[in-house]
Amino acid sequence: MHNLRSLPRVLCCSALLAALSAHADDEALMKRNAAEQAAALNQDPGGADRAGLLAAKMRERTVAGTVGVRTTHPDAQWFGEASLGLFIHWGIASVDGNMDLSWPMVFNMGKGKKMAPADYWKLADRFEAENYDPKLWLQAAKEAGFEYAVLTAKHHDGYTLWPTDTTDLGVRTHLGGRDLFGQYVAACRAAGLKVGVYFSGPDWRFAHPYMSFNYRSESGGNSSLPSIPDRPDFDIHHQPTKVKKMPPEESARIRAIMRQQLTELLTRYGKIDVLWFDGGSGSDITLEEIRALQPGIVINNRGGLKKTADGEKFEGDYFTVEHGDQPTRPDGWWEQLRIWNSPTWGYQKANETKYAATASIVRSLARTKGWGGVLMANTGPRPDGSMPPPFYKGMAELGDWMKANGASIRGASAVPPEAIANVPVTVRGDTWFLHAVPGFKGTLTLAPGASVASVLSARVLGTGEAVPFVWQDGKLSIAFPEPARETLHQVVAITVSLR
Repeated sequence: MHNLRSLPRVLCCSALLAALSAHADDEALMKRNAAEQAAALNQDPGGADRAGLLAAKMRERTVAGTVGVRTTHPDAQWFGEASLGLFIHWGIASVDGNMDLSWPMVFNMGKGKKMAPADYWKLADRFEAENYDPKLWLQAAKEAGFEYAVLTAKHHDGYTLWPTDTTDLGVRTHLGGRDLFGQYVAACRAAGLKVGVYFSGPDWRFAHPYMSFNYRSESGGNSSLPSIPDRPDFDIHHQPTKVKKMPPEESARIRAIMRQQLTELLTRYGKIDVLWFDGGSGSDITLEEIRALQPGIVINNRGGLKKTADGEKFEGDYFTVEHGDQPTRPDGWWEQLRIWNSPTWGYQKANETKYAATASIVRSLARTKGWGGVLMANTGPRPDGSMPPPFYKGMAELGDWMKANGASIRGASAVPPEAIANVPVTVRGDTWFLHAVPGFKGTLTLAPGASVASVLSARVLGTGEAVPFVWQDGKLSIAFPEPARETLHQVVAITVSLR
């Protein structure tokens, strides 16, 4: 466990963090299982206290993404300047329309719908993707300001969206070999988006004879937290069983399959810009080998990779925050996840009428960019491959906001660490942008630090309207109307004189 850092002074007051969080119901759902999911992904839970686990995990000093750790390849440097990524969780779970990907197979994991793996995998027979045209939704994302996308090529359930002959569960066996991932790659390139691939190393289709589908059961049950006394292991029918240890030769066979799958994804589709691991690579592939296949690729910190076969662990080109708001400012490249198609990562029938308010996504974008990170907002296509109406509504709203306020995001830099503000702040040369998100109680305040000699002017970025301000003793104060929580916030641009 790394030593914890103290909370930085800028943008970290409790009232502001509360104001910048997503809707309370969305946040509660994300946090409810955060600790257990972290444990299931073998992320060093550090104890059985769920609240304490979440707090500790989110306050560890991060090494991923820092100078000396992240890639220096010229083709990868775009990530350090990026602002918006689109996460796309899609798979056979969408057929049901009332549950997330993969995790419903694990009994006692959270409060959502559960389905025995034997029944879950049968959803593949009804997954047809008959209206799949990723060009439509990726073009909408591009117009809204997104720069890259990441699609779940394979989640923990093992269903593959590309036609690999390594498995009996995927588009090769169930969709006549149709390459859904390949169509996505082509659509990304047509829209001008960087191409990202999500790959789950844990593959429950292969591992199921040697794993329990009852959370924290006798043999472990998808968790590194202690087992719960008298909780039996479950088989793929959610019936009690005794889980046997996987033989070494079977483990080696599965690792070889995962290696082949990864190699296919990294060699069949041209340049891949982002590799988004979830729960490890599942194979013995090394960072060195991945870089040989894709020299300019950017890799997250969830792969468990070694640099070389006998080398030290690779910490990741960037740090990903999955649950809740990152409470401390990371030192390097980092990515904040946010579920837009609330309440779960995958498609839900409720998504037909409502996503989380676009204002909440823009608040997270401002907060993340103010700390030098990139926001990746998640959506989930329908089982037919189309997107529900709130997706396009949200994209249009975000696009309109970016047209008026994009200068405060695209090409902008993080606020200097010594600055103190009661709202998120981004910087572009001698222009500082104060994002007037809820929580500042009608007065925007900023103490920019020693680099700023004075403030010369203030205006509303979207309209150009001048805004009265007070600059005294190195502190700025602006009386400004506070928006309602579901109202897209305005940005006040101030011009400063630099020392």
